[in-house]
Amino acid sequence: MLHMVGGRSATQAAGSGTAIKLWLSEKTAPTPFQRIAAVFPVQAYALERARVEPIVPIDRYLPLGEPCHYRMIMANSLVSGSSEFCGLSDGFFVVVSDINLSEPLACAISTPDVLRIRVALDGDGEYLPSQDEMLDIRGRSAGVIIEPPNIPPAKFVSVGHHMAVQIIVHRDALQRLYPCDEQLPATIRAFLANELTHRVAKQLNCGPALLRCLEDLQNCSLTGRNRWLFIRSKAVEILCHTFGTLEEEDNIGLVQPSAFIGRAVNKAKDLLREHYVAPPSLDDLAREVGLSRTGLCSNFSRLTGQTVFNFVSELRMQHALAMLNRHEVPITEIAYAVGYNYPSSFTVAIQRRFGASPRELRRRVPSEP
Repeated sequence: MLHMVGGRSATQAAGSGTAIKLWLSEKTAPTPFQRIAAVFPVQAYALERARVEPIVPIDRYLPLGEPCHYRMIMANSLVSGSSEFCGLSDGFFVVVSDINLSEPLACAISTPDVLRIRVALDGDGEYLPSQDEMLDIRGRSAGVIIEPPNIPPAKFVSVGHHMAVQIIVHRDALQRLYPCDEQLPATIRAFLANELTHRVAKQLNCGPALLRCLEDLQNCSLTGRNRWLFIRSKAVEILCHTFGTLEEEDNIGLVQPSAFIGRAVNKAKDLLREHYVAPPSLDDLAREVGLSRTGLCSNFSRLTGQTVFNFVSELRMQHALAMLNRHEVPITEIAYAVGYNYPSSFTVAIQRRFGASPRELRRRVPSEP
């Protein structure tokens, strides 16, 4: 579930040449889920203007004491549950969500000059920064997204139950937190120096430390200023764990893969081919092949040219394509057969991979007499 920060309407922002754009179309969309496009200017991250521009209907807002700290209550046909929004300073926000989406939601979103971290105990969806990349956010997962200016919007598909925390930090706010960047990972140093030229979208090791931070936020019984301070401390802790993981990956990138690593990656590929419908978690796969999770992800990408998730996705696509050639098999059944829990997510994946919907692909293949 994505909540993003924005405080002004398009009319209010027009004078500055930037605007928050938000479209929601249920009845006119050509696909069976909502399509939303959002572009957030720098001004949207100012604390005095901050409020959430929801991509789902909000039934009521419940103030929690501090400015820019409130809970959004949702109880409608699309979404139920609540999200807590906490503004910590200009450009530094936290959203803690426990919600259920009754149908798939698709977004196209752009957040230039912003770092986002998501840690989830539960979720189902995909973040698609480009045609060849994907972040899988199913189940327990963690990821970091860093967007420099002038990057095309990314796609996000979400459905089902989501229990997650999202940290949103503008580059200016991160510079205030880290005025000296000598000990930061290379990726973060490039972002702070405004030298990052591409979007960074990385799966993180969703280990005990990150999950404990989320559980602490979910279970916090404090109120008022104490709650605000507690949320701030956990947000900084999540930042520190994230930067530690990114630094490990930077260091691993300096090491040439050994014969052992090559065998481990090949074994991982064989296991994924065998279990592509329900692949093992990254932690389980890493243990099975004798690598750390970070070592597996880094070396798998280096030796295959694909992330683990992209490798599994391509396996699913090829099997799905073969099954689509059999006209007697319903498309919904094919989606389940290749590992998709929701046919809409399957449709999005097919469209992204082949440039056509499953029905369009099927029509191109003549049925057997």
